[in-house]
Amino acid sequence: MDYLVYNIAALPESLADTSLFPPEEQEQAVLRGKRYALIRTLLRQELSRRCGRPAQEIRFSYGPQGKPEYAVQPFNLSHSADCLCLAFHHRPVGVDVEKLRPRAFSRLAERFMCPEQLCGFLERGCQQDEFYACWCAAEALVKHAGDTMWHALDYPFTYSHGRIICQFSPAPAIHLFTPMPGYCGAVAYTSE
Repeated sequence: MDYLVYNIAALPESLADTSLFPPEEQEQAVLRGKRYALIRTLLRQELSRRCGRPAQEIRFSYGPQGKPEYAVQPFNLSHSADCLCLAFHHRPVGVDVEKLRPRAFSRLAERFMCPEQLCGFLERGCQQDEFYACWCAAEALVKHAGDTMWHALDYPFTYSHGRIICQFSPAPAIHLFTPMPGYCGAVAYTSE
């Protein structure tokens, strides 16, 4: 498993190269703007480097939940504010990054934490670091499975001493990380 982190704000917009995109993706770039074009350019260039194929020949398919896929090289991406993370593995992979900011942690936690995890979270005082670690882990788990956060409770886990412990099997490995100062991240991948 491998992941790359970019500070989008530090990258020149001139890196975006929509000539690498198929027509339908060029249309999306026009609708979604320069940031989308930059992210998709970086993704195509990295897939090209890893697979030895020209970037303009890379065509994505999309899973049932809209997750972009490339059969030759499993990948996942996440971005929040100025942070972008591209994750790669030879098997399914899911990644999430989030900018740390004040939120109504207890209300959001009820939507994705299993009862055991939620109880511990509330007892420990709804700490921001724990919330974001768990949120990123939940998002990475559902993306690993090709699912959505609406089904996060189908992937129960607990948080203990900075570690995520899955309560289901077979479970992917979870790695928590700090992609940039002021951000939290998690990647879920099938380990061998």
